[in-house]
Amino acid sequence: MERKEFVKTGVLFSVLMMSLFTQLISVTGFLIITLFAALVYLYTVLEKNLKYNRFLYHTLALVILAISIIIFQHLLPGFNNVLIFDKIQVSKDGVPFTMYFNIDKTLAGLTLLLFVVPPGAGFRSALKKSWSLILMTILLLMGLTLLFSFVRIDIKFHQYFFVWALNNVLFVVMAEEVLFRGFFQRHLSLLNIKNSQIIAVVIAGLSFGALHWAGGILYVLYAAIAGIMYGLIYQRSNNILVNILSHFLLNIIHILFFTYPFLK
Repeated sequence: MERKEFVKTGVLFSVLMMSLFTQLISVTGFLIITLFAALVYLYTVLEKNLKYNRFLYHTLALVILAISIIIFQHLLPGFNNVLIFDKIQVSKDGVPFTMYFNIDKTLAGLTLLLFVVPPGAGFRSALKKSWSLILMTILLLMGLTLLFSFVRIDIKFHQYFFVWALNNVLFVVMAEEVLFRGFFQRHLSLLNIKNSQIIAVVIAGLSFGALHWAGGILYVLYAAIAGIMYGLIYQRSNNILVNILSHFLLNIIHILFFTYPFLK
């Protein structure tokens, strides 16, 4: 194991141990993430060594994607996701909002961020390349929420905003962008097929939309469009931090200036 991988392993192990001691995860959760990390590490080994069977490499990518989605849906035992807000009324005409600190989703995202997602381009240059696309994405997506009657304009600021923001950027946006853009879209874009970059953006975007099935078909469509736009940003910026920032900025605009989470 190279020094860089050793340091990353140490970071993940430290976070897992801290989560275990604070009872955010049980021994079962610890073992699940450890096994997940082993699969992710094996994936990186296969990616770097072209002599290995490519079928195994692509199959492992699908396995990692499937396990990640299962974790994102909170279907595995061993994780004590903490209830932060329970059916609070953020907007007068909005549905009640419940928020959890989802340790399972966060640990899966952190594992992929540490071992799979490359640093990419420098943040400043990446932001310079993509700022116009980010602005276009925000205008498009917030315009669609009004068009689909998901929200109305509702300017507000609550004292719990900073708790929401910390949770949103670290435990929601980071995990989603790392999985769908940093891992899945990136893997698809490396396939030796024609127009792999565009295919990767579309498939990863549609998969992101499908993850939001609980909101209904219209919300799935909206999330798919959002996923495609985030994919285009990642394709242009080649920097996952720019994507995290873009997604987070949209969510901030949503909670501060529009019905949150959506109309009743």
